[in-house]
Amino acid sequence: MDGQSVLIPFSFKNIPMKKLAIINFEKNPDHEYVGLELQYFSGGDYGMGYRVIAYRNDRYVDVYDDLSLNHIPDEQFDVAGKGLCERRTVAINDTVFEKGDCGLKIFFSFVDKYNREIVVRVTERSKKWTRGINLLAPIGSSSEKPTNLPLFYLYGFDFIRKYKTESEVMIDNKHIQMDNFPFPFPKDLQWRYYSRYSTECQIIEFAKSMDSTLEIEILDGNNTVAKDGIIFHYDERKALLKISMKKSEHPFSIEFKNGFPDIHTLTENEDYADTFIIRAGDVMGSISGHYTITRYGNTIDIELLPSGGWSPATDSFLTKILFGQKSVFSTWPKAYQYKQRIDLTTLKSNSSWENTR
Repeated sequence: MDGQSVLIPFSFKNIPMKKLAIINFEKNPDHEYVGLELQYFSGGDYGMGYRVIAYRNDRYVDVYDDLSLNHIPDEQFDVAGKGLCERRTVAINDTVFEKGDCGLKIFFSFVDKYNREIVVRVTERSKKWTRGINLLAPIGSSSEKPTNLPLFYLYGFDFIRKYKTESEVMIDNKHIQMDNFPFPFPKDLQWRYYSRYSTECQIIEFAKSMDSTLEIEILDGNNTVAKDGIIFHYDERKALLKISMKKSEHPFSIEFKNGFPDIHTLTENEDYADTFIIRAGDVMGSISGHYTITRYGNTIDIELLPSGGWSPATDSFLTKILFGQKSVFSTWPKAYQYKQRIDLTTLKSNSSWENTR
């Protein structure tokens, strides 16, 4: 490697999911499913369209992609439970997902793999004030075989209101009752369902598990590398200081306190230890942790742990209750452990995540 060359050890991917709604009926389950998650994508390799993730009783998921969505063959669905059971492309009909002056409207219908029609209709009819929550969703807490650190930032996240709301969940002509809000008090003085949504999402997959060959990149005049909408910021030592998004509606960055070193400069049997922080703007708080790098001959071992968990920006009585230091929201990243082994002679890399929860 010359003086302007750097290695990129890992990266992250921005998933263009813009909206998300989870319809819960675990207390009154269907024979196959305990919940449905409607997602709306717009941009990138996905194109534009809807997806429904059906949460199964056996803790796997079935995925139903709308006909308008592009198929991504290597896409992973391991962020919940045991992962993917089956994936199908179907017609998702009558889709509406919007929030107006009177609240939320969600309509969608499709035929599942058991040849059953599934219909969801929700219409809020209230002009009462409701305060959304800025949330890092604990999507990855239940993942048994994660392939990345799933960072699901949900802005203005809220629970569906009950008063004056017209709601209908039908599976094979059977009415399914949505679960009630699990806390014994009304949010914003309004009773709620446990079903929840965000019409403004930012989804990041950090450090994907994979077998790969590390890429050599050339620094520009600002000691940066711009690649696929991501900027890698280096210092004069060629230590990686920060990874950030080039253009985004919401900020996102990963910062290494003393710089992630050029692994070629490490001496044999040397241990390097440092801390990192993941930021998504002031309203989303941060994730903190530490990492170590060790060199044995021409082998580099990297371990990265989000050991500090998520430190939220609590701004209400409810968020202070929900996001306590011992809550699943704050603690789930602590259970994630990342390991990577690099062969300096070939730049072959093997990386993996483990959820120790």
